[in-house]
Amino acid sequence: MSPLWADQLTVFLSPTELLAGHRSRGVRPAPMALTKTPVSDQIAGRSSWEPAVAELDHLLQQNPHWAGASLRLVLSNHFVRYALVPWSDDVTNEREYLALARRQFVLTHGRAATHWDIRMRLSDPGESHVACALDTPLLEEIRRIAQAHRLRLTGAEPLLMAGFNRWRPSLRTSSHWFLLVEPGMIFGAYVHNHRWQALRHWRILGDWTTELPLWLSREQLLTEQSDRRAALYLLAPDHPGLHPDDFDVPVHWLKSRNHGEVGWTTHKIEAHPELETECFACIL
Repeated sequence: MSPLWADQLTVFLSPTELLAGHRSRGVRPAPMALTKTPVSDQIAGRSSWEPAVAELDHLLQQNPHWAGASLRLVLSNHFVRYALVPWSDDVTNEREYLALARRQFVLTHGRAATHWDIRMRLSDPGESHVACALDTPLLEEIRRIAQAHRLRLTGAEPLLMAGFNRWRPSLRTSSHWFLLVEPGMIFGAYVHNHRWQALRHWRILGDWTTELPLWLSREQLLTEQSDRRAALYLLAPDHPGLHPDDFDVPVHWLKSRNHGEVGWTTHKIEAHPELETECFACIL
């Protein structure tokens, strides 16, 4: 079957849950069907990603009708390391920038980084580049599972990049924080004058809504060239206790709406642990 006619399957892979969106193509295309699957805490693994990948294998076994589809994976920030590689007039090509990125990962994370799979997309001249690193065995296992279930793997994309690219047209301010909230982690990218300036992650143990203002205050003090009034764009689960008045900066809650608006919802939704990753359905 031609790739243009193949069904599309996108799966968000996280430590707690899989979120799968399947679109039927062909003569009669169908709307995306969303499937949510919790990751069993009974699955053991030496790496944090192993239980989620095992659950992916099980999910595909339960849905043999997905065979033949194009598979795109979006990987939780829990499974990805990031680095901001500064522009250099002495570096002339992507290969040299990849070597700089690997050196930066080794300095930060140690010798284990020498075996990571590192990807990056070069930005415009004068701008820093975002580098992403994954465990090589993770990619190898993903490829094996895709082949075993007769799926055509089209990419494995870090959540930061998938979310940022999805919402880029809505990030209208020249300086802003783009924040993604997952269970156990807040990840933030600071953009100043439309250029990447900082990448930060913060492990959280309790209610993220109580930790977010503290996190933001800390980063405003630590981040160079930080604009104290930089807008906050938030891709996170609904929470009835969070309100823009809790912050002294403009806040925009990123949500897909029929009329394309971005902002705060006016209705109240009770927080529910089973829906903590459903906010990422917009990137499937």
